Amino acid sequence: MLDTIVSTSGAQRIVIDSLFEIRLLADDQLTYRRELLALRDSVARLNATALVLDYSDETMGDRQLEGMVNGSLLLEQDNPGYGATIRRLHVSKIRGHAFIEGYHHLTIRTGGLSIFPRVVPRRAEDILTDEEIFCGIDGLDDMLGGGLLLGTTCLIAGHSGTGKSTLSTAYTSSAVREGRKAAMFLFEERPAIFRRRSTDLGFHIVEQEEAGRLILEHFDPAEMSPGEFMQTVVDTVEVKGAQVIVIDSLSGFLGAYPNGEDLVAQLHSLMTYLSRRNVLTILTVTQHGLLEGDDIGGSNVGYFADSALLLRNEERGGDLRRTISVLKKRQGDHEQSVRELRIGDRNVDVVSSSSNIRPYLAVV
Repeated sequence: MLDTIVSTSGAQRIVIDSLFEIRLLADDQLTYRRELLALRDSVARLNATALVLDYSDETMGDRQLEGMVNGSLLLEQDNPGYGATIRRLHVSKIRGHAFIEGYHHLTIRTGGLSIFPRVVPRRAEDILTDEEIFCGIDGLDDMLGGGLLLGTTCLIAGHSGTGKSTLSTAYTSSAVREGRKAAMFLFEERPAIFRRRSTDLGFHIVEQEEAGRLILEHFDPAEMSPGEFMQTVVDTVEVKGAQVIVIDSLSGFLGAYPNGEDLVAQLHSLMTYLSRRNVLTILTVTQHGLLEGDDIGGSNVGYFADSALLLRNEERGGDLRRTISVLKKRQGDHEQSVRELRIGDRNVDVVSSSSNIRPYLAVV
């Protein structure tokens, strides 16, 4: 009998893989449950810890087993239409110990298993400061009435090609020049292309990377779970000391996963966590079609932004011009005007626009 084997082993760590075979060998349910009770008593007499594996589907699962154990972990996996399998863990109970509820993503790779706990904002120390990050573009700093406060989130929205990545790079490069550490997480653009384009615009990100003040990471959301990405962001702040985080772009990240609303809730927790850690977070969002707000894939993300910039392409005299406006800034006043954003060879500037550029009103 299994309990006899366990009792005579003298082991302190016992793994039974799995109860499925024991269930098949038992003559009936009563015999099976008596075997489990005897096993539990044998483990208790040894003062050992036992890990018991079982199936959780409707035909083989045994929910009553949870009442016999001190802890219960549920492992699940989702197989999206494209991309890697997303695995997750749920702690059902741990007697006598507090634990983080909800699902936590995990990965199984060469070398072992990694678990990425769900981000819980209240677990972060709440730090409050009045320090600002200026972008170094005088016209934009004037529009915002100064810089962006540490501990806030800025949303930069607009069509593809309107300059979202350029503005986020300007803030990042400026923060690094002031002696802060920053990190940029790219989901759409190859790092090599990004470095070349940024250098052409006059941003010295290559030198900043080599000096260890700028962290540049590229992620393929089809090969990475949301939990792993969020844990990477948290580690970049907690371990590497980054004070400015750029996610470019949020559209590519959200579009890669089917459960958009759940993902937005996770992002909101991440943004709150970073805010409490006194980090300036900049999110870029690609808008499609007519610009009528900040809806991305049916998921509203603008509500957790403290400030928001809208970039547009405007036709003027047969030419296509970029424009920029400040939709909101919770901390302090800002301009209501629409200005022109000029991006040229080793130069980025924001200048006053002529009157034939139509004002645009949107609610974020």
